[in-house]
Amino acid sequence: MKYRFLDPKKMLDWWSVPHFLFGMVTALVAMVFSVPVFHGFLATLYLAIFWELLEKRYRLSEAPGNAPVDILLPLLAFGMTFLLVGQSHPEPDRVASLLVVIFLLYMAVNFFSWRARFERDQEFLG
Repeated sequence: MKYRFLDPKKMLDWWSVPHFLFGMVTALVAMVFSVPVFHGFLATLYLAIFWELLEKRYRLSEAPGNAPVDILLPLLAFGMTFLLVGQSHPEPDRVASLLVVIFLLYMAVNFFSWRARFERDQEFLG
């Protein structure tokens, strides 16, 4: 029987960045639209799990142990963003501006990540 051991170095990869940014986006959306923290957190959890199920469905290859990390990263980012931004008590328009900036960063990182995957960039794929 062949065992697949978890390699801590492969649990975080280039795709970890968009997963983390997604948690920031959902936290800022919750803040801008006055969604209760718990509901925003649950929505982030559900969406992260849904995305990982889609990855499995379409057989996007991942290292063993990477899927749970990809679910935890947005949750961690959600909590950190909510705490850090919430503690500074910014004006609502500043939170909305931050949401726009983080969302654009999230979209750019996803664009370049998917492009690298489709072009089979060896450095990106590891």
